[in-house]
Amino acid sequence: MAAILSILAALLSLLSFPASAADEAPGLRARAFSEATLASAKGLEYRILISAPSGPPLQRGFPVIYVLDGDAWFGSAIEVAKMREYEKLAPAIIVGVGYPSRRFFDLRRSYDFTPPGSADADFKDSEIGGADEFLAFLNSKLKPWVRQQYHVDPDAEILFGHSFGGLFALHALFTAPDSFDVYLIASPSILFSDRIVLKREAAFLANPKRTAVRALVTAGEYEYPKISAALKEDYRRHYAAHPEDIPGQTPQQAADELFARAPNDGNASIPSDARALVERLTKAGVNARFAYFEGEEHMSAAVSALNRGIPFALRPPQ
Repeated sequence: MAAILSILAALLSLLSFPASAADEAPGLRARAFSEATLASAKGLEYRILISAPSGPPLQRGFPVIYVLDGDAWFGSAIEVAKMREYEKLAPAIIVGVGYPSRRFFDLRRSYDFTPPGSADADFKDSEIGGADEFLAFLNSKLKPWVRQQYHVDPDAEILFGHSFGGLFALHALFTAPDSFDVYLIASPSILFSDRIVLKREAAFLANPKRTAVRALVTAGEYEYPKISAALKEDYRRHYAAHPEDIPGQTPQQAADELFARAPNDGNASIPSDARALVERLTKAGVNARFAYFEGEEHMSAAVSALNRGIPFALRPPQ
């Protein structure tokens, strides 16, 4: 009992630090933030956000977690990494890959994260299919640049992507598995473009490199096509307060239309597709795991995925 109370006291002591001193808590390194702009071979610019631990590097270098949709998930990734560092996991460099617009989700992600040959009626006015170009940017431009700036562990480069970002992470795993050592694939949009991403699965499962990587695939309970009543009510209340957003509609009509679902492919859903994918991967000898988050919606499942994924990536393989 005394040991348990001692551990609890140590954890709770972190809460007593003011925000300005949080990084000075025992067991936590201070962090340095920096920002840069890099361009792809095609001339597309990306806003790169970096949070790096201060002090001497680890013997093999720091693990690096590349976070897609950096304007959305960079901050959450930092806080989870700090929490896990406080609980004695290795300090990690967090690299957020964002856009000059600084939007939470930039529209360019529809191009960057979707596989070549993609076609989808919902994106007829958007350019899609640029995943190979974006992967080339990560591998040939961003990763070498990070290695020049920091002492990086070459065997601990990690990719996190959620939703369309999860679709991209899956595409990268299938087409160039040695791009990263660990893939954190959160709520992947496998159904997109008639499951185009799965067309590369067979080749990956026959690739000897499949056993050299690890993957964690995650999903929340309230993901396509299941929507929580609470989330739908959140939107209805918002529309009631902002009727200018829904001209000609009642709040209930707008919420119903937003969450209307076309007939889905049998029992297809983000959780069931993700679970079935992991079953196929593990059967083929891939070190893959599935995590299911009860009560979580599509957006909140991303934070749960970071909380589960970062220790999965930083702990020794099991």
